[in-house]
Amino acid sequence: MLSVIIALLVNLLIEISVSFTVVVPGDPVVAHVGSTVILPCWINPPENAEDLEIRWYRKDQFDNPVLHYNHGKIQDIQEESYRNRSSLMPWSDQSGGLKDGDVSLRLEKLTLQDEGSFHCYVSGDTSYDGREVALKITDPSDSSGPWKALFFTILICALLGLVGLILYKYRNKLTGKKPAKQICEEKLTKEVVGDVNIEELRKHADEITIDRQFVSLDLTVSEDRKTMSVGDKCNHPGEGFPYQLRAFGAQRFSSGHHYWEVELPVSPNPSETYWLIGVVKEGHFQINNRSALTPSSGYWFLCSDGPNGFYTNTEPKVKLPLTPRPERLGVLLEYVKGQLSFYNIKESKHLLTISTTFYGSVVPLFNLGASDQTSLKILDCPNPVPESSQPLILNQTSAA
Repeated sequence: MLSVIIALLVNLLIEISVSFTVVVPGDPVVAHVGSTVILPCWINPPENAEDLEIRWYRKDQFDNPVLHYNHGKIQDIQEESYRNRSSLMPWSDQSGGLKDGDVSLRLEKLTLQDEGSFHCYVSGDTSYDGREVALKITDPSDSSGPWKALFFTILICALLGLVGLILYKYRNKLTGKKPAKQICEEKLTKEVVGDVNIEELRKHADEITIDRQFVSLDLTVSEDRKTMSVGDKCNHPGEGFPYQLRAFGAQRFSSGHHYWEVELPVSPNPSETYWLIGVVKEGHFQINNRSALTPSSGYWFLCSDGPNGFYTNTEPKVKLPLTPRPERLGVLLEYVKGQLSFYNIKESKHLLTISTTFYGSVVPLFNLGASDQTSLKILDCPNPVPESSQPLILNQTSAA
């Protein structure tokens, strides 16, 4: 009897250890009639999906899928309207495809009938999960839409006299997308692609400098304490990410909104770019074990780990297909809300938000790669234009 119970427990532990979840964008993917689009979907934690069952289907059409992958190949069972138009395709150039858990769907020759929800379902021997991706189709040949929008906009403005507010609400209703405030309040870690009002972010800008007291001996810090580079005597072998090359901000935050921008190291080969940007709980500076750099240990960050791509250190780790690679990164800490957001400043894009609960004071966190030949620089944010009332995220673009 005891042996039977032990066997059942072992099987249960095995099932738990191999479980995964399916991750998709939180906002609709937008594409034009006649174009090609990729609907992103990947499994987390990442694992080889070549031996899993992958099924993309429309509502209530599980047995008549858009695409069905099983036993290592695409199956012939398929909805006729998607035959020769659907395939599995990596979400970005940084993705490893099926071997990296990327099960994204490519659709060609889009029609208005393709608009709606697509279900991404992944199943293994002991675990399965599924999520919906919304696809919005626009028709460039329809010229009446803008004139109708202008007519209703003028009518609403004449009745209410609130031009700016009504235009903003009307735009959200027209696109079917959530207001910026609602996006920020979602309690999860996710990728968000949207235009950003940089001036609004810079209203919360702080003067950030590096604390020399805790700088690694292998780092060189400029006189103004804003630039860090790898020292000439650094003898790191260059294998893996050198987490010991860390530096910390001299500023401590335990309330309010705080924003800073960082010019990231660049490399002729993007797969050799290493950096780590985020925040850490004050007093947790001496951890040198890579596996211990977790939120439960007081670390929250976004990492570029060379050929291993981008990921957060959340539990479990979330791998992100960030394309193009950011050259200047904006960081917004909203302490009370428990949110740490990252922005691609050059592209004016909101990349992702980590939602958590901060406790005690936190400080900015910076990390270089041992092979980086360029510096990591904390930038001085220009003063924002006064009397700006625009939201942080102005409008949404295609997540494809």
